[in-house]
Amino acid sequence: MYALALFLIVAVVAWFLVITLVDIYPLNNVRDAKPSEQRTEVAVNAPVLALPAVLLGIAAATDITALAYAAGALELVFALGGLVVWWMPYLVGVPAPWATSGTGVTWAELHARTYAHTVIVVPRIGERPRPNLEHMILHGLMLAAAVVTFAAV
Repeated sequence: MYALALFLIVAVVAWFLVITLVDIYPLNNVRDAKPSEQRTEVAVNAPVLALPAVLLGIAAATDITALAYAAGALELVFALGGLVVWWMPYLVGVPAPWATSGTGVTWAELHARTYAHTVIVVPRIGERPRPNLEHMILHGLMLAAAVVTFAAV
């Protein structure tokens, strides 16, 4: 079960890198992202997203179950953070304060430029930014990784 959990965590990191760096329009819209935004996103998020894999690997090698629990908890926190960033503006109409920190634009502006022209499967609620499919997949992988990690422990 640890192998499946590790696979899912690595899939999260791999999917994140693909949707951030590789143009697979219309699933993503990397072509309209600024290179500085891409570099910042990868530099900040890739190491953090990889941390649960490291913790789970060490847990499997040493039988320190607390590290496996930490890996699952981190994966769950990442999923919840992603859900807040994407679903709170959509469902409640309030963006997460940290969603665009350091970019100089609002969540609505960033969404309109980068995500609004990608595959979106949820219905409109007024003019609110909607979660796109690429991020729904990412967050689904994160939730699955968290659940499987906890089940493995």
